[in-house]
Amino acid sequence: MAAVLTSVSAVFLVLSLLQTNHVRAQIENAPTLALPVEVRASCLDKTLTAGEQQACVRWKVLVQLEAYTVAHRYHQANSALIVRAWIKYLGFLTGMILAIVGAVFILGKLSEAPSNLSAESSGWKVSIASASPGLILAVLGTALIISTLLVNPPTGVTDLPTYIDVRGAFAPGQPTQ
Repeated sequence: MAAVLTSVSAVFLVLSLLQTNHVRAQIENAPTLALPVEVRASCLDKTLTAGEQQACVRWKVLVQLEAYTVAHRYHQANSALIVRAWIKYLGFLTGMILAIVGAVFILGKLSEAPSNLSAESSGWKVSIASASPGLILAVLGTALIISTLLVNPPTGVTDLPTYIDVRGAFAPGQPTQ
């Protein structure tokens, strides 16, 4: 029993560390904002007036800011989805370990003083009394697996313009609102 518990603990630790490192790397890989020099240079056409050049630069900067915002929004949604999958993975893995340890205790015929596990809410009540701690662990592991699989926090993205007014017909050379 000691070998099974030690090996399961080692596997859990290694897999959790690897997964945590992967989640951290994904979250840190955020998009960056780089405003290239070409934005300004492409608007310095000699045929444009000073106001048109300024409007051209403003328009190109707003478009790049909008693209950066959308990229960041989707990066945030991707990070939320990765974290949600990671939480489900950890809940499932922890539940499986509890169930396996419980099964090892049951198969090893380990028994102690009777243990009680009970829970209740409006409309339902559950109670388990057993002299085998393995049965309690197996039930708790199964409950953790079920709750991990059933809970799904939202990770949706809503796209709305932030810097550019899409209702108006703003273009370089036209005044903004």
